[in-house]
Amino acid sequence: MPNQLISRRQDCSSPRGAIMPLIAIMLPILLILSSFAVNLAYMELTRTELRIASDAATRAAGYTLNATGDESDARFVAREASTRNLVAGEATVLKNGDIVFGTATRSGVGSRYNFTTGGSKSNAVQVLARRDSGSGTGAVKMLLPGFGAVTEFEPNQLAISSQVELDIALVLDRSGSMAYGDYEDSAYRASQYLGPEVAPEGWWFGDAAPAQSRWRGLVSGVHVFLDMMDQSPQIEHLSLTTYATSATRESELGSDYASIASALDGYSNNLEAGGTNVGDGIYEAINALSAAAHNRPWAVKVIVLMSDGQHNLGTDPVYAAQDAADQGITVYTVTFSQEADQGRMQTVASEGSGLHFHAETDADLRDAFREIAKSLPTLLVQ
Repeated sequence: MPNQLISRRQDCSSPRGAIMPLIAIMLPILLILSSFAVNLAYMELTRTELRIASDAATRAAGYTLNATGDESDARFVAREASTRNLVAGEATVLKNGDIVFGTATRSGVGSRYNFTTGGSKSNAVQVLARRDSGSGTGAVKMLLPGFGAVTEFEPNQLAISSQVELDIALVLDRSGSMAYGDYEDSAYRASQYLGPEVAPEGWWFGDAAPAQSRWRGLVSGVHVFLDMMDQSPQIEHLSLTTYATSATRESELGSDYASIASALDGYSNNLEAGGTNVGDGIYEAINALSAAAHNRPWAVKVIVLMSDGQHNLGTDPVYAAQDAADQGITVYTVTFSQEADQGRMQTVASEGSGLHFHAETDADLRDAFREIAKSLPTLLVQ
């Protein structure tokens, strides 16, 4: 009997007998804490997914607004982009009130963009991607709803896309070949001291540019570009550089586009012969965009370069484009006529992180300038 009593006392005082009740008490607490941690991580993941959906929708809408100016189209692509990026395994459905158009502006390089709803010319779009009880998809269900009082949560993410403010340097070819027609062999005719076929009898350099010349086609294309800039809700500042044997800065950066048209008219009335120094044109544009008295430090810098022929003087324009890119300047190129060196200008655009366009005719050239105006950058500002 005494031995049995001793044995029972040892069983009651063993660690194993004491831990089991503790586990029974702690297990529900551990499960609750684990579910809380899992749900917390799930909430953060869902917010990240919703941010991706809101950014994608806003970027798509901003690009479309910039390219078409149509708010209905912009709203459509915003909805489409949001549904392609799943949030908690479901498509986020945007309502009309979740997509708002307005204007975004800032006063300096260190200032934030301020978004204002409405206005006659929208340059920005705001998208509120939300998953609450009033949204198109509803609130997000918790991953482990059985171990807590909260069974769903309602995240939202706001994003704003705006056209950026631009300082643009137009760089235009006014070499002798610009007096010829789109399909003429200007190099051969010039070597034979022959004027353009499209020119009236007796025409020679120093006279007004022929009506069917490349120069007249270029002027028409530039006017299309100026009109689109004038209709833009942003205030783009433009400068003009022309080049032949050397480059000339015709106008400083500013919002007075009439000075550009006036300079073009001057060459239309008196078009001289000259070589094709494309590199000098780019460097003069870099100087125009860097001029402290005229540039806006917060504005994105862009060069729009047009050439109809072969670079034959001065620094290789590829090197000039590399220098522009090193200074944060994007270079777009446009080649015009069959004689244009498309390969080199494509490389110039590539080195300048821009796009290249080619035009065979006056109509193609106007279309190219329209496409450049549409493709100028947008960014997320919130």
